[in-house]
Amino acid sequence: ALGSPPHYHLHAYIEPFAEALAAADLVVARSGGSVLEVAGAGLPSILVPYPHATADHQTLNARHMERAGAAVVVPDAELDGPRLVHEVGALLASPERIAAMGSAARGIARPDAARRVADALLELAEG
Repeated sequence: ALGSPPHYHLHAYIEPFAEALAAADLVVARSGGSVLEVAGAGLPSILVPYPHATADHQTLNARHMERAGAAVVVPDAELDGPRLVHEVGALLASPERIAAMGSAARGIARPDAARRVADALLELAEG
């Protein structure tokens, strides 16, 4: 939690991701479909798009989050230890920015998306 002694957990892949998000104050991740879960959890993030993703969709996802104020984007080619320490440190040093980014992430989330898609499909089926 913010204000606690500094600590982190490094994982190559986490499942179930939602449980890890529930314990997080800040997320550092790639920017595939997981950005939807990060937004749904209302968490600020540092996103590192995988540069070889199909149609560069990870960069598109990350930039969308960044434009909304929910994320900081670090291109893969620019990521190294000092850069990561700088980005994480800058965010953790600013609880106000962390809170604003979390709020922006919640604003992107569409928790009712499944219901909306189902309603649209039912409407199409009913003609």
